[in-house]
Amino acid sequence: MASIRKKLVVNTHDSKNTRMDIASAGVLANWRPDEIAHISRYDKISSLCIAEAEDLGRPLSVLEIGCGELWVLRNLYKAYTVKKSDIIRRYCGVDIDPVILTELPYWPNGDGDISDSIWLRNFNAHLHVQDLTVNSALPVEDNSIDFFWSTEVIEHMKPEFVPVWLAEVNRKLRPGGLVYISTPNHDGSNDKLPLDHVYEWGFEELKTELTKRWELESVVGTFIQLPKLRKAMREDPEETCWSHDQLELLEERYGRQFLRVVAATFFPQWSNNCAWILRKNVY
Repeated sequence: MASIRKKLVVNTHDSKNTRMDIASAGVLANWRPDEIAHISRYDKISSLCIAEAEDLGRPLSVLEIGCGELWVLRNLYKAYTVKKSDIIRRYCGVDIDPVILTELPYWPNGDGDISDSIWLRNFNAHLHVQDLTVNSALPVEDNSIDFFWSTEVIEHMKPEFVPVWLAEVNRKLRPGGLVYISTPNHDGSNDKLPLDHVYEWGFEELKTELTKRWELESVVGTFIQLPKLRKAMREDPEETCWSHDQLELLEERYGRQFLRVVAATFFPQWSNNCAWILRKNVY
């Protein structure tokens, strides 16, 4: 796995600070399922931004927790031929690591100087260094956010802190606001966590926590072990529209690493990782 691990100078509640090294993974062709899943999430969120802006008939105010290298904005900037100011009118990114303000390659100037980041100005982007386990208050107005997302963040902090800042996010979301959260799907192995993880939420546990606040629109798997996939197809045949013949066709189309990402979509409860799309009630 291409990961960047950095020790935080201040880390009051022992959260983990790690990032998927997407740029290096591309150079090295290290396209394992977790890297592929990351990229697919960024693209999905970009597509959701465009669709939500079209539905509302205006650009969005958006919030990202654990913004890191801003891959969603990079993807939206480079991969989509849309006027960026028509999609996002204000972006607020929050991260525990001060590196987001000083050392990231904010192309096209590429010098890491956020004050001169032309492409960030396209999104009216504001970045904030903040440990949400210490201070959950977010630097945006209540009921002002159209779309909130957070990818691969909650597993890096102790679980007792997550509901606190989710409640704060809910205050910032406008009625009808959209939510996208992805995180590992706990399979009973919290005693054997990856080095980078503090706690992985169980499927039903996380569903209960998220639906306390928001209406669930969908949950999909983002990658899965192939033996687990085949077991799921045997034991839960009603959970999918696939047949084994169709799985073989997918194997004809995709290599094993991409197949693990594509096939996971239909089996969230069996997958290694899930993506949740929810919406704040309008009432």
